[in-house]
Amino acid sequence: MRTALAFLIVVGLLPRTAHAGRSFYGWLYGTEVMPERGVELQTWILETNGKYVQNGKETSIWWGPLIGVTDHLELSLPIEMEWLQTDMAAPSFTVKRFGLEARYRLVSSDPVDAPPLAPLIRVAAKRDVTTRNAVVVEGDAVVSYEIGALHALVDIGVVGNLTTDDQRWQVRPGGGVSVAVTSELRIGAEVYSELRLDSASESWAAVGPNLAWTHGRFWLSAAFGIGVYHVKTAPRVMWGIAF
Repeated sequence: MRTALAFLIVVGLLPRTAHAGRSFYGWLYGTEVMPERGVELQTWILETNGKYVQNGKETSIWWGPLIGVTDHLELSLPIEMEWLQTDMAAPSFTVKRFGLEARYRLVSSDPVDAPPLAPLIRVAAKRDVTTRNAVVVEGDAVVSYEIGALHALVDIGVVGNLTTDDQRWQVRPGGGVSVAVTSELRIGAEVYSELRLDSASESWAAVGPNLAWTHGRFWLSAAFGIGVYHVKTAPRVMWGIAF
């Protein structure tokens, strides 16, 4: 009896294994969510270089906690910062946005019960710090399919920048594949785009390789986008630590 009790205590104290990227992709949202009462600190760093005719260069940082409300519903409280430079303006760095996100997975995450096809809905509302009368609303419909070592995903996003005088909308479609090389490492490829509905000159798209790695409570995923429309390169890396 004492041996069994000691075994249960040791198992309970062992570190949980993080997923190999909450998304296996760099630019695409995944379909995994935190378990109920789980907490994770997540960081993203993303860049776009040579964007649009202004030859814009941007580096953005996304940071925030993710909280598992239930086994299906996850909330996050992100803060976004941005460094920006163009041929027509000096470099600037600022806190850009903060807000609230919710992600809802429509099927079980349990390894035994989870189906191969997993849909997820994401919604967000954010305060634009630099444009005081603006609110940013975001939504994504994400579907993944996993069979054996292969994982495929499609992510269709919509972003609206709303002010009292104007509305600007953007569609963000993307997709990718990821293949498990080892129990901790995955490689693949993805395509991602941001398409302004009112201005083709302020739209861009990139395609490139991705990588995901996990080790204990830590995970990392990254992609290096090579521009195919109105951008030269678009690298992005994200990582998280689960508690």
